[in-house]
Amino acid sequence: MHFTKKIDRAFQWAGERMGAEARTAHSDEFKNLETEMALRQDGMERMQRSMSGYVKWLSQRNELMDNKERGTPMSSLGRSMATHGEDFEQESEFGNCLLSLGRANERIAGIQDSYVDCANATWLDNLERSLAMMREYQNARKKLENRRLAYDASTNKLQKARRDDFRIEEEVRMNKAKFEETSEDVLRRMQDIKESEVDNITSLTQFLDAELDYHERCAEELRRVRQNWAGAASSPTSAPKIGRSRSNTARSWQEPRHQAPSCASPSPTRTTPDWTRLNI
Repeated sequence: MHFTKKIDRAFQWAGERMGAEARTAHSDEFKNLETEMALRQDGMERMQRSMSGYVKWLSQRNELMDNKERGTPMSSLGRSMATHGEDFEQESEFGNCLLSLGRANERIAGIQDSYVDCANATWLDNLERSLAMMREYQNARKKLENRRLAYDASTNKLQKARRDDFRIEEEVRMNKAKFEETSEDVLRRMQDIKESEVDNITSLTQFLDAELDYHERCAEELRRVRQNWAGAASSPTSAPKIGRSRSNTARSWQEPRHQAPSCASPSPTRTTPDWTRLNI
């Protein structure tokens, strides 16, 4: 019996493709919702892939470092600066600058880890839930299509029968009831997906707040470092004693031919660092 129903659905499907069999049509509202669901699913899938790539990029580990030092590129950068800064005397201006910026970058790496956790728990998790709802809708939609084929096949069979057949009539009534039941289920799922926009906006807002907080905290760490060494970096110092070609060093530090555009607010003129205080 089950095999016979599959054969009937297959013949009905083939007949529709050739234009020989009529098919039950859904309402305009139902069709419009189906079109909207297709657009939503395509957009959600693209956002989920891009968000997963973004989170993976933020949380990637530095493969260039040793296993015992492997971490995010930001933490590796900060650790290398701080470690080398400790090689200098406590009075070394350059060593203290390296320590200050290195430790700030290590703190930024910790802020970044917290941001990744928050991004996973808010927007990425919401995208996963939305796609799960879409998959359930698609499964229900396939079930509806099978039941529509069964309903139309039994209806066409009844119309072609030469005499009344109570068995076929009962089959039509049963298939119609199943088709209408599944149609209501699919319609409800599409409406649920639309109504889930409230949760989507909530999660997106949480992700926005987390992203804003992440960048503000990182900027605050760097501003604190810059403020603490602003006086040292702008104070007059003697010329470096390390032998270098003046065509390379003097021009680049004292008389630049090309001034690079600044992305931040104007800062005091940079002068030659105090190389005489370097004692390793």
